[in-house]
Amino acid sequence: MVETLALELQDVCYAYLGNWSFKRKPALNNISLQVSRGESFGFLGHNGAGKTTTIKCILDLVRPTSGKIKLFDQNSRETTARTSVGYLPEQPYFYDNLTVHELMALYGTLAGIPASSLQASIAKALDRVRVASRSKSPMRSLSKGLMQRVAMAQAIVAEPKLLILDEPFSGLDPIGRREFRELLIELKHSGTTIFMSSHILGDVEFLCDRVSIMVHGQLRGVYKVGELPSSKATTYELVVSGVGSGSQSIGALAQSCHVRDSSTRYSFGDRAAAESAMKLALENGVAIQSFEAQRPSLEDLFIELVEQPGDGK
Repeated sequence: MVETLALELQDVCYAYLGNWSFKRKPALNNISLQVSRGESFGFLGHNGAGKTTTIKCILDLVRPTSGKIKLFDQNSRETTARTSVGYLPEQPYFYDNLTVHELMALYGTLAGIPASSLQASIAKALDRVRVASRSKSPMRSLSKGLMQRVAMAQAIVAEPKLLILDEPFSGLDPIGRREFRELLIELKHSGTTIFMSSHILGDVEFLCDRVSIMVHGQLRGVYKVGELPSSKATTYELVVSGVGSGSQSIGALAQSCHVRDSSTRYSFGDRAAAESAMKLALENGVAIQSFEAQRPSLEDLFIELVEQPGDGK
């Protein structure tokens, strides 16, 4: 039995009318990707790459010029296809005269939550984002960080099968970011599919199974986190205590050497040189603090692809 995909885009294109002209300008060019059920997927790109436009196409807020989009094997234009989707927009806007609870009741009702379970669903969602104590507060009184928490609450109040997040960490302090990460991990473990756009690459690398990177409306690639390709070679780092006997021989093998406080940090371009240096350190009684491979990060790959010349994939 073939597993149903949570989200599928097939050759999606979108063009918009430019200012003061009837000429269309391309924003998305043949975007194709698949997101499996229960997967956490990072949707990355520079400012203006087309991430938010793609998300709006998925949600039928704008219509693609061409291509197909499916949600759980249904055409995304079908209202029933979107009933299992929760959405946190990049710049959430709410009726500021409503209280937090009134707003949640509005969104819960729109999401189709039965009246008999609406209050319990609201209470659970507000508790999960740590704003239950502000349920009677007017929306206009909330800070940006609290507003973002309410935005997340309305996105998860109906316990969606697919959660689409556009810059979910915007406006959050470090504590809020950590709490959102914990919530997203909890949701993923419960089977929720997460499709997330974010500029905070460390959080994406921590939370996501796979990532895609868009550049100027084109998808440059889809990658498994932990198996990221890069033109940058893996380097090795050896950190030892102090600068004692054998340090000169170790330094001769290293690409660079940095002394800080009571430790010395050596960097090596290949594993053989790093292991030879570690052997020298052991033979000379030098205390080794750490030895590890420094693999290219998601940030390295992102910058490499964004700065790559040309418009092709």
